[in-house]
Amino acid sequence: MKLREAITSHLKTYRNVETNASSILITSGAQQALHLIIQFLLKPGDSVAIYIKHRIKMVFLNPIFQNPTGTTMSYERRKKVLEISTQYGIAIVEDDPYSVTGYDNEPIRSLKSMDQDGSVLYISSLSKIISSGLRIGWIVGPQAVIQRLTDAKQQIDFGHPNYPQWIAAQLLSSEGFETHFQHLRIGLKRKRDITLHALQSAFKDNIEYGIPSGGIHLWCKLKEVLNEQHLFKECVKNGIVFAPGSTLGSNDRYMRFTYSRVDDHMIEEGIRRFAEVIKPIE
Repeated sequence: MKLREAITSHLKTYRNVETNASSILITSGAQQALHLIIQFLLKPGDSVAIYIKHRIKMVFLNPIFQNPTGTTMSYERRKKVLEISTQYGIAIVEDDPYSVTGYDNEPIRSLKSMDQDGSVLYISSLSKIISSGLRIGWIVGPQAVIQRLTDAKQQIDFGHPNYPQWIAAQLLSSEGFETHFQHLRIGLKRKRDITLHALQSAFKDNIEYGIPSGGIHLWCKLKEVLNEQHLFKECVKNGIVFAPGSTLGSNDRYMRFTYSRVDDHMIEEGIRRFAEVIKPIE
């Protein structure tokens, strides 16, 4: 209960989401939250996409600093999505791991913070903002849905361990939490800028990219078509890892760089090695 109360306060302070402890389910990270929703709120044959020929049951969205593109859905589009959801009775699952990382400190309203009808199930975690090893996530939603998912979770893992919950509650309630956020935003913005500068220096006009205003990902497009599988293997040999576009629903001109865990002084070297791998392939 203490952790759920701490999350309630955190959501109100940092994410403009009004809720209460009984409307929150603690999960083993965001991945388990998604698993529970898919496994126990959907059934075979349900459509989780926008196809006119199917009766849509649910829509999954990552509207703020989206993975992999880093883009943010406009406020007007968020409003329209909620209107459509209410009109047609379509549930929305909002995955929001990054909204508190906005580099300019300007709050961005999540779909859940705009939700007047209880149609949004809101998922987040501490993995991206505290530690990937602290497997604490949560689902916020209508109490009836949360109770159903709570019963399902009990069948899977008999409840969440107490010690990680205690650590998470202490962190969320700590006076230093806001300072941590400030350092996190400043550090991520610096890493983004180093990455952008390195890419521009190495590739000039041969690469395109958006400039994310938060989050941890940079989505890039190479102007030349390359053998993606060969490129990835050669990069790994040279100590570089990126996410190929084909693994993220795009094509072999696109790729995602994640800069959050790389030491600042290694970013430029990593981009330089990446450029050197590409030149022989071209």
